[in-house]
Amino acid sequence: MNRKTAFFLIVLLLISVSATTALAQSDGPLPQDVVHIVQRGETLFSIAQRYGLTVDGIAHANGIPDPRQIYVGQRLIIPGGERGEGVQETAPYVVQAGDTLSSIARRYHTTWQSLAQINRVLSPNGLYVGQVVQAPVLGAPVDVLVVDKEAAARPPVGGGTLYTVRSDDTLFHVALRYGVSPWTLASASRLANPTLIYPGQELVIPNSEPGFLPAPFAFVEVRPLPVAQGIPMAIVVHTTEPVALEGRLFGQDVHFAEEGGVYYGLVGVHVFTEPGLYQLELTAMDDAGRRTVITTGIIVQDGHFGYERIDMPDGLNNLLDPAIIAAERERLNALRFTFTPERHWETPLQRPCVGAISSYFGTHRAYGDGPYTSYHSGVDFRAPTGVPVHTPAGGIVVLAEPLIVRGNVVVVDHGWGLLTGYWHLAEINVQVGQQIATGDMIGKVGSTGLSTGAHLHWEVWVGGVSVNGVEWLEEFQLEPESEWRAVGG
Repeated sequence: MNRKTAFFLIVLLLISVSATTALAQSDGPLPQDVVHIVQRGETLFSIAQRYGLTVDGIAHANGIPDPRQIYVGQRLIIPGGERGEGVQETAPYVVQAGDTLSSIARRYHTTWQSLAQINRVLSPNGLYVGQVVQAPVLGAPVDVLVVDKEAAARPPVGGGTLYTVRSDDTLFHVALRYGVSPWTLASASRLANPTLIYPGQELVIPNSEPGFLPAPFAFVEVRPLPVAQGIPMAIVVHTTEPVALEGRLFGQDVHFAEEGGVYYGLVGVHVFTEPGLYQLELTAMDDAGRRTVITTGIIVQDGHFGYERIDMPDGLNNLLDPAIIAAERERLNALRFTFTPERHWETPLQRPCVGAISSYFGTHRAYGDGPYTSYHSGVDFRAPTGVPVHTPAGGIVVLAEPLIVRGNVVVVDHGWGLLTGYWHLAEINVQVGQQIATGDMIGKVGSTGLSTGAHLHWEVWVGGVSVNGVEWLEEFQLEPESEWRAVGG
């Protein structure tokens, strides 16, 4: 899935993962190479054994210089792509937020026990968003996991069954034994910490149909899956009642805005975020002050950025002074995490100015003979000095002043944690606090500050993180009409 497709999935928000992604790790016979998605606990050696190949063969096919450096969610090309001996015929499924083994099993008309055995899932945290699990194909032989139901269970009490925990029990094993969701079991037993149960403790086994998420969470949607470095992602949360909602991902807070009873949070994935598995934590507090916390895994993939070296004219070398750069970064950091609950934007955004793109987002940069220690945090449009610059969406101007490195600068807050910045302007035509509409002129293209020629550097911040703004533009949308308007109001 390329990055443009990934962003379009964000704008649509509620579109399912494409069948192409779901089939990426099919174990069925294919005429050409297949793609294997790295799962938890796998090594290149174990993957090679599965497909009857060598470690060197897979490493060479994927350009992996160090066979030890693979990560969860990484897509590996399997040359020849034949299924290894003894691998059961299965169908792939991409795990969504809120999925449990029970809900997936019902999709494929199988059992919790079978899925747990096939996928070697041994804990309540065994599933994560974006993970590909294998479900037995209808009609294929299924080895049913034998579970011990001779346990210290007593007659129903208040619509459930009391179970006494044994020394070798885990919450997941007890849930698996009785065919209920771990979330349901933890909620019914009023466990303060579902990961801590002890021998002799009594758990309530509910008789009702297992739920997907604990109340007040009804449904959680995360797009895109998986997400690449430098790409924004959307978290959409439906609840059974109004709540105060908070989130935490990549060590930073996720802020949510409410529209039409649905909560929306935008998160930017930094260019230098290491590929791998990260934990998203969502906390909901209801009117009675009850807190409910859920967690799920988020896969981050490599963004595949290029490299470029900037030749600096002698007169501009002083602008690379670390003290100047740090002071200017501090000035912008005071603004970049701004969050306002009112949304002034909708996608697609309009192009900020005419001109061809001369430098794309994310390119790793070196200045002069220096090392590649920075990256291009925006998109450069090449245009003559004096060309008008227009805002691609409505908002409030939060910065309009000259800076040393970035030249004449304008920053606009569009709401929901989305801000856009405009560097190197020849002149500024707005002032702080001014409310502007889509298409309003905010300045003119120039070459002020650390610039080697007339151009507009256009920057997009989501949740305080610089992300690729190109995919927000109308000309890069994959469909003629966005559904954000329908979803977001």
